[in-house]
Amino acid sequence: MTTRPIRQREKRALASEIAQAIHMRAYRPGEWLRQIDLEEAFKATRFDVRSALDELAVRKTIEHVPNRGYRVAEIDLKTQHAIRDTRVILETAAAPGIVAGIDAATIARLSELAERFSQAVLSGTRIEQSEINSAFHHLMYAACGNPVLEETIWGLRDRSRGSSVTVWSSHQALLNSDRDHHAMVEALRAGDATRLAGLIAHHIVKDMIEAQAHAQPSTETSQSRGSEVGDEV
Repeated sequence: MTTRPIRQREKRALASEIAQAIHMRAYRPGEWLRQIDLEEAFKATRFDVRSALDELAVRKTIEHVPNRGYRVAEIDLKTQHAIRDTRVILETAAAPGIVAGIDAATIARLSELAERFSQAVLSGTRIEQSEINSAFHHLMYAACGNPVLEETIWGLRDRSRGSSVTVWSSHQALLNSDRDHHAMVEALRAGDATRLAGLIAHHIVKDMIEAQAHAQPSTETSQSRGSEVGDEV
């Protein structure tokens, strides 16, 4: 197998790739993660995969079970609601900083990403939609001027991906996200932090309500997969 060398500073990038795969349901809540399979899937070394898994465990996207290995986190509804409420607090708090710190070039880039997302809703794959959506929100929150707040926001977003509640569980959910992206760009153009904060809160809460309405229990239990892996994962 050809592996790619990944320096320590790139650990977070590999962790984000694995988190993205979890987000897209390549790995289900409660599923044990076999390190050898991750090495093959992401063309990475054993050390780099282990480092990325440790990073994801810190983010609480996955959990480490002593003497067993790593598995995708399972989040109950109460915790999911707590994450949602905390996201609303943090992400709306970022709005004034975003409006104060953003420039015309960044707004233009956000507008371009919003248009690309609109096209992806019509003809793109879920992976393309997710990547564009992530790029849009990363760019917007990067303008807030508070890197600790930005890191905390993304830590919570990553943690919520271990839930049985899926993102964009219907076409209507995609349309809602599409509409919100364009509205956020208009709020930024107008320099309206209050409007932006309201849109962010609506974006988070509406996604949760839509996802819960369509959520289906996994047909595979963590117990059924428990025999697949030991602590060597």
